[in-house]
Amino acid sequence: MKILKDILFLAGGSAIASLGYVLFLIPFRISPGGVSGVSIVLYHTLKVPFGVSYFALNVPIFLWGVRVLGIDFGLKTILGTVLLSLFPEFFQRVLHMGAITENSVIASVYGGMLLGAGLGFVLKGKGSTGGTDILGRIMNRYTGLSTGVSILIIDSFVILLSAWTFRTYELALLGYIALFISSKMIDIILEGRDYAKAVYIFTNREKKIGERIMKELKRGATLLEGKGMFTQERRGVIFCVIHRRQEERIKEIVEEEDPEAFIVISDVHEVLGKGFPRRKE
Repeated sequence: MKILKDILFLAGGSAIASLGYVLFLIPFRISPGGVSGVSIVLYHTLKVPFGVSYFALNVPIFLWGVRVLGIDFGLKTILGTVLLSLFPEFFQRVLHMGAITENSVIASVYGGMLLGAGLGFVLKGKGSTGGTDILGRIMNRYTGLSTGVSILIIDSFVILLSAWTFRTYELALLGYIALFISSKMIDIILEGRDYAKAVYIFTNREKKIGERIMKELKRGATLLEGKGMFTQERRGVIFCVIHRRQEERIKEIVEEEDPEAFIVISDVHEVLGKGFPRRKE
């Protein structure tokens, strides 16, 4: 049942994101960055079908990611990539769908909304569409920059490349609008509006879980000493603060290491300290 739910999120999210491309972004040559941005450029310059170039570009990136980071992307990354390659072609070639507005600003806004909502559902299904996510993690490995900053750099480069190719920097402005809105939509779909989460993990395998949190999520963790009032048994308590996008991953880590662990996750309005910028009202 859980696998079916994840697949539905993957399929539905890929379909929604594809509508953002087909109805708004591709017709107006608006690049939201990443592999899809390059595919939009190839679509308009070399007439290469969007889905074909998107899949072709992701294959070497995926293989490179496996070589550098290890095969931890799983079948869901492959499935997400395939679906996001097939849906645009289905909408364009079978259903003959295309632009539904003549206003490029409206296209960037609604294209970003649909793209972000779709990718949010894909991530909610514990999947990925590959591309920039993998490149960002590789860049993090070699440069020390955070994955988020690495992804922003890559997306910005692709948006500027698109504007240069089409000889109009207005497309760069529209691309950044789409990128900003899609990022916000991903956050809203995943965890609502609170930007951080406080996590308490009650476990007997605190060392292994703590190590994975620090290594895989790049977040600090504090070990507290706990004692059950009823059983009088000693249990380790791990406390950490994570970004809301990391919530699903930390639950997976705990489930893999200690299925009997007790987890409490709460919203955090503001965090001051390394790794968390001051929240602006």
